[in-house]
Amino acid sequence: MNSIKVFIALVILLLLFNPGNLTESQAQVVYRLNWAKEVFISGSGIAIGILGKNLNQDLMPLSEEEIANLSRLEVNKFDRSATYLYSGNARRMSDVLVACSVILPLSLFTQTEIRQDWETVGAMYLETMLFSNVVPLISKGRVKRIRPYVYNDNVPLEEKLDKNALRSFYSGHTTNAFASAVFISTVYGRYYPQSRYKPYIWVGSLSLASLVGYLRYKAGKHFPSDILTGAAVGSTIGFIIPYVHRIGKSKNISLRVTRTVHTMVIGINITV
Repeated sequence: MNSIKVFIALVILLLLFNPGNLTESQAQVVYRLNWAKEVFISGSGIAIGILGKNLNQDLMPLSEEEIANLSRLEVNKFDRSATYLYSGNARRMSDVLVACSVILPLSLFTQTEIRQDWETVGAMYLETMLFSNVVPLISKGRVKRIRPYVYNDNVPLEEKLDKNALRSFYSGHTTNAFASAVFISTVYGRYYPQSRYKPYIWVGSLSLASLVGYLRYKAGKHFPSDILTGAAVGSTIGFIIPYVHRIGKSKNISLRVTRTVHTMVIGINITV
């Protein structure tokens, strides 16, 4: 735990007081906005958010009888350990740390070169946070996976009866944390490709994101597979949004949402 705190502190210090390696001659302008593209990206995110919200509104909470009939033996062996866990302190700490991870990329603007491109970097980050918040809603509303704590006899029945108990897959906290971590590390690395501090920023931000995921597991809120999926989705979002804004690359992007009676598929096509 102490090593993780050191990494997090190091990331902040490197961004705030980066000596000698952030000169204007070394920095590059590597991203550009295209307002037609931004409208498409933002509009797609808003549409996904509306759909996800509607799906979650339709969730029906478990009944007492359904809860009583649950058995942790029904959970696969990889995820089963989470059904023994429940911690209010871990839940609250995960809320605090995910907020820290979301705020952390703002420290990029302490650098003069990035601050000069504040509109571009700011718009990219807002798009990253938009998708990292709304994409998990689709899965939560469709999969309706029961959270681990519902299998735990030590958890109050009132909490199990809340419809939020059916929103385990996949972890939104972890998605946000990893999207933020990959975003800040990717953008910093693109502006300052020669910086010797890049590995520390990657390790520090990803350590913070991993800690968020672990605390969600420790709190009994998510299974390990929920955490891993959130990490993968968040990392993908944190990488794709800056990638499609890179200068010097010809890209076409399209988003496809296919919905049937039983499934929903969201596809993002990038043509380079």
